[in-house]
Amino acid sequence: MKQRSIKRTLGPIAALGVASLILAACGGSDGGDATTSAPAPTDTTTSAAPSPTDAPSDGVAEAKARYDAAKAPITFTYPGEAFEAGATAAGKNVAIISLDDRIPVLAQWGDTWELALNEYSVNTTRSSADFDIEAIPSLFSQAVSGGADLILTNAIPPALIPFNETGDIPVMTTNQTGKPGVAAGEGVITDVTFDYTIPARLMADWYIVNSNGGAEGEALVIGSEGQPSSPIMLEEIAAEIAELCPDCTVDYTDAQLSTWQDGVLASETRNALTANPNLKFLLPIYDGMTIAGTDPGVTDAGSDAIQSSFNATPVVMQGIGSTSVTMDVGCPNDWFSFATADAVFRIFAGAPLVDDYGITCRVFDTENIGEIDPSTENSPNWYGIDFLTEFKNYWGAPS
Repeated sequence: MKQRSIKRTLGPIAALGVASLILAACGGSDGGDATTSAPAPTDTTTSAAPSPTDAPSDGVAEAKARYDAAKAPITFTYPGEAFEAGATAAGKNVAIISLDDRIPVLAQWGDTWELALNEYSVNTTRSSADFDIEAIPSLFSQAVSGGADLILTNAIPPALIPFNETGDIPVMTTNQTGKPGVAAGEGVITDVTFDYTIPARLMADWYIVNSNGGAEGEALVIGSEGQPSSPIMLEEIAAEIAELCPDCTVDYTDAQLSTWQDGVLASETRNALTANPNLKFLLPIYDGMTIAGTDPGVTDAGSDAIQSSFNATPVVMQGIGSTSVTMDVGCPNDWFSFATADAVFRIFAGAPLVDDYGITCRVFDTENIGEIDPSTENSPNWYGIDFLTEFKNYWGAPS
């Protein structure tokens, strides 16, 4: 197996001063010791990944089948029994505390949570730490003094939650476990998350197919140390490649959050492409990395390398076919957002909590991007599903 692993940090965390604390804290989903570097996929998957002799006889064909299946509109399935949300939710107070609502997707999630909760007469307040770690405890204090019945956090890891101040008020987190079956952090009532294993495997399939099993070029996977889902995605990419393309040559590196837009990631991408003319495929695991980082790096290097990523951010989606990004995996933000509201309603109603909302994903590439309007995420257009209507079928009518 020709996978290579390098653990190189692309630049210091200098911006925002306290960023290293949040990144370190995000490394663990259980509130315990945080990891200090992204794991080397070849180290983390040797016991779980199939050996080359277990690989399908035609790994490229299998990767293509998995990839093509994910290009169709997705199917919604509700994972629990119907319950009456309105009677117990009406009049409750939910404090939404965000790590940084200046990040568009965090603001989008918060807006959608409020839409659903307000429709069922839940009172909501919003606050954002604006990436100031020292401000987080005061936001929790304000939520407690404001009479919150539940605190819903947005991208804040359990390690930064001042549970000594929240008392008996239930606290929810979001996107801190990263995949089904991982327990929420200590003191957290539940965590609602995307299943980050899905986009990771689809990105690997994209590389295997487009490189014809590695024959058309090598790949570089770029993780982001400190993000809770980064180790999971690196492990899953490595496992999929080990299963379906054991002879592929893949390197792994890291770009911490502060390097995405300060020129460091762009410079390192250019250098990597210049140093290795056979590097033709880039897999930055979050598409926010491509905008000011890897895509300018490809241009600066004069390279014909192409990229795949995850998040389906509209500005990236609009560039599919005209930039180096030729594929983006989208996992519906509305599905996740209304699943989060569902968990809130279940807590108020005393209904059983859901371990896995079954949020799946769709591949968007140069072949199907023309089927949608990529300028703004619209669930009926992008995924063929009105998620609020689907969830309300199980919540009952508002009181």
